[in-house]
Amino acid sequence: MAVETRSEAAAVLWRTVLTGAPGVASLDPATADGVRVLAARLAARCSAGWTATLLAPLAPLLDAPVVDPSAATSSTLLSKLTRAAHLVALRRLEEAGLHPIVLKGLANAHRLHDPAAPRVLGDLDVLLPRSEIGPAIDLFVPLGFRFGGTRRTRWGFISDASFVPFYSADGITNIDFHVEADAWPLPLGLAADDVRAGARTLTLPDGIVRMPRDEHVLLICLANITKDRFNWQAVSKVIDVSRLLSRHGASLDWREIEQRAARARLSRPLDALLALLVALGFPPAAIPGAVRPPRGLAAHTWRRIIDDWHAVFATDLSGRALLWRDLTLAQAPATFARFNWWRVKGLVWPSDGIPPEARGRVTP
Repeated sequence: MAVETRSEAAAVLWRTVLTGAPGVASLDPATADGVRVLAARLAARCSAGWTATLLAPLAPLLDAPVVDPSAATSSTLLSKLTRAAHLVALRRLEEAGLHPIVLKGLANAHRLHDPAAPRVLGDLDVLLPRSEIGPAIDLFVPLGFRFGGTRRTRWGFISDASFVPFYSADGITNIDFHVEADAWPLPLGLAADDVRAGARTLTLPDGIVRMPRDEHVLLICLANITKDRFNWQAVSKVIDVSRLLSRHGASLDWREIEQRAARARLSRPLDALLALLVALGFPPAAIPGAVRPPRGLAAHTWRRIIDDWHAVFATDLSGRALLWRDLTLAQAPATFARFNWWRVKGLVWPSDGIPPEARGRVTP
C-alpha cells in the first residue's frame, strides 16, 4: 500500500472508530482497499464483531461489509454469551452480600457503547474489598472455578492490584479479582476506597452493574493504556476514552482528573493519550483538557506510536522497544525502576499470582 493511500485509509478508519463517523462522503478505490486491509488488522487485534460494529458507518462507502459477516456474527455471539455469564457471576456476588465494582469491559460497554454486547471481551474485572476475596472464592469454588496458575513470564506474576484469572469449568467466565483498580502507581492518585466512594449504579434490563464514576473510568483506562505501552493491547481502552469524551466530556471534572493523574505519575501519559486521540482524528474541541504533545525523547517515542496506530499494528514490537517506551514516555523514572526491580525479584522468587485467601480453598 502506498504511503499516501495508507495515511488516508488510516485517517478514515480511526476517525470512524473514535467518533462514529468517517468524515468523508466517498472513497476512491485505492483508499477503500486500504481501509479493508487496515480493518482486517484491527479485527485480528480486537475482535471481528466489535470491529464490524465500530466500522459499520463505512459499509455504504465500501459497498460491502467491512469485516467478514460470518466472522463478525460468531464473534458477537461469543460476546453475548460472555456478557450473560458475567452478569450471572455478578448476580451471585451481589446475592451473597458482597460489594463488587465492575472495572473496564462490561461496565464501559453499557455506559459508553451502543450496542453494548460486541464491546464485552475477555475477563470480568471486579474490584472487591480485601476482606471479601475469601468469601468470593468460597462462592465460586463449588461451581468448578479454579485459578489459572501458569506463569507467562520468567519473573512470574508481578501485579499488586489483582490476581491470575479465576476460570469457570467451561472456560466461559474468567474473573479477575482486584483489590485496587489498577497496579501501582495508580493507587497514589486513585485508591480503591476512592473508587468505591464514587461508584455509580447502572440498571440494565437483566441485571445491575456498579461501576466507577466517569472521571475514575478515564483514569483507570489511562493506567491500563500506560501499562500496555500504547501498544495494540490498549485499543479497547483508547476507544472507551474517545466515547467517554464524546458522550460525557462536558460533565467531567477535568481538574480532578489532572490532579489525580499527577499524583499517580501519569501526567505525561495523559498528555500523550490526548495527543494520540487528536492525531487519529478525534476533534480537539471535544477534549476538556489542554492537548500537549510530548516533547524531547518522549516526542520521538510518541511519533513512533502514531506510526504504529496508523499502520494498525502491522508488526509486533520487540521487548527492547517496549522497554524504551516505558522509559521515555509511559513510565516515570521511579515507576520504571520499581517495575523492573519487581521483575528482577521475580526471577529469584516468582509469584504464581494466586491470592493467599485461596490457599486451602482451591488448587490451581
